[in-house]
Amino acid sequence: MSKNSFGQQVVWANKNNLDRRTDFTKVIGQNKHGIYVLKHKNSTFRRYFILEHFDKKLNLLKSKSFKMPGGELEKIIVTENNVIYFSKVFGKGFNYKLQMQSIDSAFNESYPTVIASSENFDNETVDFKIEYNTKKTKFLVWYLIDASDSSVLNYHLCNPKGIERSGSTSLRFNLSELFIGDDMIDNDGNLFILYTRSEKFRSKNSQDFSHYFFGYNLYTGRKFNSLINNSKTYISSYKLSYNYINNSVFAFGLYGNNEEEENIGYFQIRANISNSEISDVSFNAFDRKFIASIIGVKNEQKGENISKFKIRKLVPKADGGTLFIAERTYVTTQSEIFYVNGIPQSTYARIYNSDEVILLNLDSAGQIIWTDIIFKNQSTTNDGGYYNGIVVMVNEDKVSLLYNDKLNANADIIQITYDADGQHTKKILLNNDQYYALVIPGESSQVTSNSIVIPINQNRDFTYIKLLY
Repeated sequence: MSKNSFGQQVVWANKNNLDRRTDFTKVIGQNKHGIYVLKHKNSTFRRYFILEHFDKKLNLLKSKSFKMPGGELEKIIVTENNVIYFSKVFGKGFNYKLQMQSIDSAFNESYPTVIASSENFDNETVDFKIEYNTKKTKFLVWYLIDASDSSVLNYHLCNPKGIERSGSTSLRFNLSELFIGDDMIDNDGNLFILYTRSEKFRSKNSQDFSHYFFGYNLYTGRKFNSLINNSKTYISSYKLSYNYINNSVFAFGLYGNNEEEENIGYFQIRANISNSEISDVSFNAFDRKFIASIIGVKNEQKGENISKFKIRKLVPKADGGTLFIAERTYVTTQSEIFYVNGIPQSTYARIYNSDEVILLNLDSAGQIIWTDIIFKNQSTTNDGGYYNGIVVMVNEDKVSLLYNDKLNANADIIQITYDADGQHTKKILLNNDQYYALVIPGESSQVTSNSIVIPINQNRDFTYIKLLY
């Protein structure tokens, strides 16, 4: 079913043939054969996963459960011709292996290729990280193993047929002191990591946390490991971005000086891929008028700052700049006391809050071209924030943000679309009176340069929509 919403095409899936055996759903991509959706009873993906295959008009073609006895899904990727997945499979004792398999459009599986085996590192438990390039032709599997006073980083660069090259390098800190915050590879497969090092992860003091930007060239062996912050600076959120147009990797983040959730400004660090070195670093405080527009003039005059913002999306631009999108999100606990037969009882609720969204359009040097703020107030109880947050759709010259308005009341689905110069329009994409629908932001996926598929709860029934821009 296809309808136009203010000139924009909305394609609805047929609810009659959707699989209802699962609770967790994730749209994973589209190729020439159609759209693929991953399903499971929860997000652990142990022992099996369900794959649904739709045509490009969201008609269900087939659904199949893929068994993984004694295993769990690590990563699944829709490539140009098929679906590739990595699974961690456990054997006898403490033995396990990471294997790669492909699934064709008829849902036939290839024979598994073993990428890494725990026998090679004394069956030590490792956390596999798997990243892929923009063309989805290279897949980098990497993991850390403890050494005496450092960590060994092992890697296996794969193509759809198997391992291309393997190797190792090192990080100079013990594994127990490290938290990997973000990682990515460029189109050649070179690795970049943002990580935090601390001996006291429960501490509230900035001097107990060091944040690093690490890069490693798989072909030359060159690497950098640069400290981002000083002992007085808190880094509250960070993320990597790859601009394939000019072959640059950027680290972005939000920082503060007084407490860990404060955001007084942002930073941008550029890495030069060819020689594996840091080329540009800039830390920029937010303009006080910008802060006042979010928290109010009176609070700004008291010296207060914005806080609790998390980076949601980094959009690389053709001019080498970046559109930086962050959302204020946090969880609070609410307790109530009630009486049963005169005896006080207590109950607790977790409140999931997603509030303002800020957009910073930056040039290649990290300087602000324009900013904007979206004011919203999403607050839900004991649901994990399932319907909170934003969906971001990026096409050639516009960026659209979608979200559920007024979650505690009758919700409309709002869309705000930005041009390159910051001009924007706001509209109700789907109104409550007609559709009674809620988007599920965390399970949606942009599947082509001009379309996005979003799981929808419509009148307490599950379905999908595809938006064509």
